[in-house]
Amino acid sequence: MNEIYRGIVRGRSVELEDGALLPEGTRVTVIPEEATDETYSLGAWLQGTRQIRSQLPLTSDSVGILEEIRQERADR
Repeated sequence: MNEIYRGIVRGRSVELEDGALLPEGTRVTVIPEEATDETYSLGAWLQGTRQIRSQLPLTSDSVGILEEIRQERADR
């Protein structure tokens, strides 16, 4: 029976979790897991903030902007 290892993609490599080691040259099959809500939320949040930032003048007050973003997220 094959053991299951979990890991994270870093560039073109997979970094195995929990210190798991496989011999060099071991053939593997990678089955991507669906993104968790946490992963999706962070990605969506970053995309949203980049869109907002691109629409703002360069002289905008960053504290005010952050407060608006926080309030908008709290209203969801």
